[in-house]
Amino acid sequence: MAASATVTIPVSVSNEAQAYDVTQIFSRTPGTSAVAIDAAAGIATFGYEFPGNIDRLVDRLTAKGLSKARTVTVSVPVRNLSGRVIDPSGLIAHLNSSPALSNAAFDGKAVSATVVAATNAMRFLYEEIIVAGLMPLDKPTVAGPLEFVL
Repeated sequence: MAASATVTIPVSVSNEAQAYDVTQIFSRTPGTSAVAIDAAAGIATFGYEFPGNIDRLVDRLTAKGLSKARTVTVSVPVRNLSGRVIDPSGLIAHLNSSPALSNAAFDGKAVSATVVAATNAMRFLYEEIIVAGLMPLDKPTVAGPLEFVL
C-alpha cells in the first residue's frame, strides 16, 4: 500500500503531438494514476504515490517544453491516528512558514498545499503531516485488508 495524493501541475498542450507527449510521459512515470489533462485550462491532475519522486516527471515535462512548472498543488487525504487534538491553524501556520510550501490548508480530512515541484518539498510535506500526528491514507491494493497477512 502506498500513501496517495492528488497532484495538479500546469502543462502546455496546444496540439495533438503535445497531448500525445504529455500522455506518454504520465503513463511511463511510476506512481501516477488517473491522469486527466485539461488542455484549455493548461493543467494535468493525477493520482500520485506520495511522497514519491516527482523530480523525474517534472524534468521530462520541462525537457519537452510541456511545462514550466515551478510549483504543483498537492492534496493528501489524512486521518488522525495519534489520538491527539490537531490544531489546524498551528499546522497551517507551520506549513506556510516553509519556503517550499504556500497556501496550506487542512479541513480535517485532507492536507493541501502548493509546493515547489521537487521531491524534497513533497517529502517535507509528508514529514510535517506525520509530525502533526496525522497519517496519509493509503491507496488500497487488490489484496485489500489481507495484504499484510502471512
